[in-house]
Amino acid sequence: MAEIGTLPKRLLGVWAHPDDECYLSAGLMARVVAAGGHVRIVCATRGELGTSDAAERGTERFAQSRAAELRASLEVLGVHDLHVLGLADGGCHDADDAAMATTVADHVDDVAADTVVTFGPDGITGHGDHAAVSRWTTAAVRPGPDLLYATMTHDFVDRYRQLHDTIGLFGELPDGRPRSVPHDHVALRVTLDHAELIRKRRALSEHGSQTAPLAALMGEDTYFSWWRDECFRRPTDVEIRDARSRAGRLPLGVGS
Repeated sequence: MAEIGTLPKRLLGVWAHPDDECYLSAGLMARVVAAGGHVRIVCATRGELGTSDAAERGTERFAQSRAAELRASLEVLGVHDLHVLGLADGGCHDADDAAMATTVADHVDDVAADTVVTFGPDGITGHGDHAAVSRWTTAAVRPGPDLLYATMTHDFVDRYRQLHDTIGLFGELPDGRPRSVPHDHVALRVTLDHAELIRKRRALSEHGSQTAPLAALMGEDTYFSWWRDECFRRPTDVEIRDARSRAGRLPLGVGS
């Protein structure tokens, strides 16, 4: 069971790029599946810009490769319900917020989700695609399902501050410092045991184009246990109002 909060039975994860879902919720997804629940993942892009190789970056070949990595990673976790929206990597801010909120709301209703997980407005790393996905999902989820934002605790940020500075994880944030919360602001936390960490590492390894270089840079021991705690918080009223304002009024009944 989750250490804090109630384990979902019908979980919808809405993310921006392949591997977001694995870092932030692999353990949660695997536990939901193991308990007989259902998990659907909606991924906005295929992550075609996620390489420093100029010959591959932005190509259809690389987009297909990353989508295949995503499917293989979810298979490790027992998740088979995947929907890739196919938006341009790096271009989610160009999509119409109202239309995308309606798309997400349709998935909420179709899967009868009791819990929806996504990014907070800061997008964890400050990536514009992450922030856009957060807006759409926040606007889409109306009373009923529990909306939760992936987050980090103060302890986690402090523990790994030097590492995060070294790898430049939060370089897109204005001050290079991520948003974090105290433990008592965490609504759902899953702390993975050793066997669960092994499974998460297997799932991450399927995203090899992204994870292999990072694991080599960090060192395997650190990388293995880095995201042991998967933490989620509830949005504030202000965050909900802001997202709904950006998306405008959704069609009557959508996301209800």
